[in-house]
Amino acid sequence: MTTPLPIVDVREQMPNYEAYKDWQRPGEVLGIAVHHSATADKTTGEPVGDAFTFFEYQVNGRGWVHGGYNYVIPADGTIQYALDEKIAAYHAGFKDPTDSLGLEQGQYWNNHYLAVCLSGWFSDDRTWQDEAGVHPIPNRYTHPTPAQWESLLALLRHLMAKYNIPPENVRAHRELTGNATQCPGLNLDPVRLRELLRQSPPAPPPTAAEPSPGEHVLLVPDTADYLTAALGYIWKFRPDVSFAPQTAAGRWRYVTAAGDVPADLLAEYRRRGAIRVEHIPGDAETVRRQLDARVAQNRPFLDGEGEPFTRYTVQPGDTLSKIALRFYGQAQLWTRIFEANRDILTDPARIEVGQVLKIPPPPAD
Repeated sequence: MTTPLPIVDVREQMPNYEAYKDWQRPGEVLGIAVHHSATADKTTGEPVGDAFTFFEYQVNGRGWVHGGYNYVIPADGTIQYALDEKIAAYHAGFKDPTDSLGLEQGQYWNNHYLAVCLSGWFSDDRTWQDEAGVHPIPNRYTHPTPAQWESLLALLRHLMAKYNIPPENVRAHRELTGNATQCPGLNLDPVRLRELLRQSPPAPPPTAAEPSPGEHVLLVPDTADYLTAALGYIWKFRPDVSFAPQTAAGRWRYVTAAGDVPADLLAEYRRRGAIRVEHIPGDAETVRRQLDARVAQNRPFLDGEGEPFTRYTVQPGDTLSKIALRFYGQAQLWTRIFEANRDILTDPARIEVGQVLKIPPPPAD
């Protein structure tokens, strides 16, 4: 059964609705333009605003007939249907009275592309200005929330199917010829977005042997490149997402940790009740390849159906005894690690920096 989209129809609640409700776009829908609102809390950087505030500003503040976006997705992932799809969007037009670009005097994108806007400001080094000068906005919340990404992908897939739109016609505002803008922010990668849209739809709900909702967390560094690398995995398996690995112990039964996570912290997850811990070390591109492999195999973990393992990357000065002491508190349990890694180890005295070892759970007392 397909999960219904979290769409809330707010069209009739938008300001000036009666004035434009019967308008018709002058042509068929050929694509989708993705925008951001470029609105963030000055003190925290959090996304602010929704369809109501954006339409109020455009209509009553700027004198537009309507607010310009067909759909708005606030930070909580709700999809607000704000402007009927039959009505041409605003925001992607430009002045070209002689039609030198052959784009309907600058209105081609508005006339033929649906407009989807995410609340937030998805670039670094943001500022705001008042009479006292220019002030920085904290570099936090500079990429869409996981809930926004999930809803965006679901909405785009829905609209693509409805209007037979190919992935290449899903474009960032800044990719539209004639538009000079950074929208939807430099941290929202449209190439990656289209890659995700070309992948198969998300898997059906997990079986009893897989994590249930709320049991699985993906830990990623709080940077746009890591979150972008993980989008396909998040969309496919729907884990919770956390940027604070140091606070994750004891909260989830399944842990996928990406990037640089200390071995003692991985061990702490298991001591605090996690039944499966998987560590994917490396930079964002390495993490992306590993997570995409799980997406391709339709499995959130690649450790198979047997014992759950923690993965550990060998560091300079490590021996199996030292690793066993770190994870089990007993150096003599090194044989447990050696036996679990017979596929890559032939001599327990020879392990190499950078090797990724499977660390079995500690033996039962």
